[in-house]
Amino acid sequence: MTLLDFAPQNAIERQILNAQTGAVPGDSVMLEIAAAELFIPSLQEVRQDGSGFRPVLLEQDDLAFVAAFTAIGRQPQDMAGYALRMTGRHFFLRLPPGYGVIFNPGYDAQMLLPPHGVAALQQDLRRAQSS
Repeated sequence: MTLLDFAPQNAIERQILNAQTGAVPGDSVMLEIAAAELFIPSLQEVRQDGSGFRPVLLEQDDLAFVAAFTAIGRQPQDMAGYALRMTGRHFFLRLPPGYGVIFNPGYDAQMLLPPHGVAALQQDLRRAQSS
């Protein structure tokens, strides 16, 4: 599979590239992603109340990853007809146990957050919320 070149479109995407080179730790990038706006593809139209949302799931090593993008124009048109827009924080806190996230799938700067990483990030976000 040929990966698409990744020219950063915003600050969070520059941080993803920095994490890939080791210039910043991945954990700090995840916290920044939690504060950023994400675009999550949906196979069905998402209504105002959130119903109808059917995320795109990708599998790797027998794990399920929800696809998410860090800029609206990144989602390939043939992936899904719709996208849900929300902060990373709200997205992470709504993910059910057992799912990971793949950011910018199909690009050479994609990032994987496995299910145990999602669980740890959820704990960090909940802890920060109650402080």
